[in-house]
Parts: sequence; C-alpha cells; structure tokens
Amino acid sequence: MRKYVLDGHVHTLACNHAYNTLLELVAAAASRNLEMLCLTEHGPELPGAPLDLFFSNYKVIPPVINNVKILKGIESNIMDADGTVDIPKRALGSLEIRSASLHQPCFAPHSKAENTSAVLGAMNNPEVDFICHLGNPAYELDYEAVLQEAKKTGTLIEINNGSFFVRQGSKPNCIGIAKRCKELEIPVILGTDTHFCTDVGLFPYADKTLDVVDFPDELIINLDTKRLTDYLKAKGRRLFYDFRQNVDDDWTCAEWAQSTEEA
Repeated sequence: MRKYVLDGHVHTLACNHAYNTLLELVAAAASRNLEMLCLTEHGPELPGAPLDLFFSNYKVIPPVINNVKILKGIESNIMDADGTVDIPKRALGSLEIRSASLHQPCFAPHSKAENTSAVLGAMNNPEVDFICHLGNPAYELDYEAVLQEAKKTGTLIEINNGSFFVRQGSKPNCIGIAKRCKELEIPVILGTDTHFCTDVGLFPYADKTLDVVDFPDELIINLDTKRLTDYLKAKGRRLFYDFRQNVDDDWTCAEWAQSTEEA
C-alpha cells in the first residue's frame, strides 16, 4: 500500500445520508496520519444536500484542524446532457476544490452519447477540477472520448475507492480508466467517498487497481499535498484563507481573545 497523505472526497452528515461530523472525520484522518482532507459535500440539487448558504459560510471552518489541512469544496451534480453543474455562484469564493459527478436523482442514466456529452460538458467548465466515480456501470460512457477530453482540459480523474463496494460492477471500468490514464499521462486523485468515518484515508481497492496497471506514482495526486495545491493555485484558487486573521481594525486575535475574557 502506498503512503497516501490526503483524501480527495469525503462527506459529513450535512448531506443527510452520511453519518459523521467534520470533527469526527478530521479525528479519523489524524489517526491515520493524513495531512489533508477535502470536504466535498454534495451540491444543492441532490435531495437532502445542503443549500447555497452552507457553502458560502465555509469561511468559518478553520484551514487546519488537529494538524489536518482542510480544503473546503463541493461534489457538484451534473444536471443535463450539456454538463451543467449545480455549483452555487454565490459560494465560488469559498470553494477551494470542486468536483462533478453523475447521480441518478439529478441526471438519470441516458444513452451512451448523452451520458458522455454530460461528462464532457462538465469537464469544459473551468470551475470543475475533477470528475468522480466514472467507473459507475449505471452510466454507459465513451471512456476514450472522456479521457481524451480530460487530457485536453487538464481535468483530474478520480479513482473512487467506495465504488468497488457501493457501485457494484465498477471494478473493470476503474481498471480500464486507470490503464488509459496511465497511457495518456492524466493525473488521478483518489477519494474514499467517505460517508462513515471508518473509511477516511483508506484506499485498498483503488490502490490495488493502480497496482494492476502499474500506475506511476508521479501521476497520483494523493502522494503529495503540493501536487493538489499547485494544481488548484494554477487555476486561481485562494487556499486556506482564514478570515479570523483579516480583522478590519488593528486588533490582533490575541487582543480580541483577551478582551472577550475581560468582558
């Protein structure tokens, strides 16, 4: 097993079908010596998902908790064959990392051509950084077209560890995707798709998939946090902003704490 230092895809109970708080996920990440966690909560069009204000208010989450860096993001939903995604415009300034996925409540499986068109459209949205769980057999896709477009647009491809047991039948597709990503030199990002904290940072099936195709370590984002932050900074993202350090007057945080204690 490779030494993975970040998890690119986790969910909290805010999505209404996961079962842990952010602090519980961070504790699990810290116990496994992860350096970074990507909070990619479901976009607002998925039933039960948080609304726009949830993402806009991400600024209240500290950039580092228990020595784990937190990238605050979204797993947006691909909504139609044009690749429209439900990334809230009002929240763009708060979203440090943005993925897109096909989910049946938002875009039911269509023809191979329509499914492929949906993914290609999302990849051509500059706000989308990576595409999640493409191995899902519920959606027939032209993988060659999708991966050629990923190469063209600089879109990362996720190998989703959860797909191997949540989306039965994903294994052969994931192996084929990894093989072609290797040939095209497309970087991959691994996500647990954690909905319960015991999964955080564990990639046994995704890791074995990469072994099967002899995938090069230099193309695996999760082996070095700088690979991900460099990628996001190149797209113009402001990372790890702490609004508490930007008070409008000349009080320091320490002075503020002292004043509240005296009060």
